[in-house]
Amino acid sequence: MMKKPYTYNQLNILNSVLEEGNYTQAAKHLGVSQSAISQALSTLENNLGFKLFVQRGRDLVPTDYCLELGSLTSKIRAVEDDLECLIQRSKVFEAAILKVGLCNPLPGTEIIRQFSRRYPKLQTEIYFGNFHETFSRVVNGQVDVGILANVPRSDKLQLKKCATQRLVALCSPKHPFASRESISLTELATETVIFRTHGSTTQKLINEALAKINLEITPTYIVNTQESVYDAVYQNLGVGFAWSESAIRKGGFVKVPIAELPSDYDEVIFSLKNVNNLVVTALMNSLDASG
Repeated sequence: MMKKPYTYNQLNILNSVLEEGNYTQAAKHLGVSQSAISQALSTLENNLGFKLFVQRGRDLVPTDYCLELGSLTSKIRAVEDDLECLIQRSKVFEAAILKVGLCNPLPGTEIIRQFSRRYPKLQTEIYFGNFHETFSRVVNGQVDVGILANVPRSDKLQLKKCATQRLVALCSPKHPFASRESISLTELATETVIFRTHGSTTQKLINEALAKINLEITPTYIVNTQESVYDAVYQNLGVGFAWSESAIRKGGFVKVPIAELPSDYDEVIFSLKNVNNLVVTALMNSLDASG
């Protein structure tokens, strides 16, 4: 392989001289003597066969060739700086613990899985709860980020959309509703219905929709987690409600649209805005890279 007419050290010195404006400041910046600067640039000039600087009075002025070369060496410095940031970030990630609050398995666990592939040494703690519990954990700083649907906008929070959800009814494949394209809430008045406990945003939306049509439904079962709804529906205990894209499990239930709830809701990843956390920033940015 042909020997290159320059070394990395020579290019770094040239870049420092151009950035600092003279040999003296470049020497201070690099922690070397002015003679070392002069010798390195003299050798570089000889190897390249071009003048890099010309004397004008008491000043050394870079030639056009030198400036063109400098535009390239500055890119090397930028790459070096980016590399250093990456190394430092990796060290931060090795020592960090990312705390995530979830209400449902999806899309949160998939986002975490993809992110963990980029940073395999990062430790992640996942806390499941209903909407109110998860939202409160983020606001109170108990977890770094939360992933929820229908999060209220706030100046204290930063949010980034990660999925689109719709509230649907869940029933067993054996239930008469299973073959329907949609159902009305009024049809649930005579059905065995499964509700969620207080603090669930899905239950809050169902209650609001029932109030709009002046309908009261007394649930037969009240459960405290979304997974419990799926378990109850799987056992054909009744009709429940859930976000359309929230479950990892694929069988044992049918999702049926609800006529009174046609709207889509944004699922977002969110955190406190005034907290500087490199891991959270990288997690937010990973959504752009994957999308």
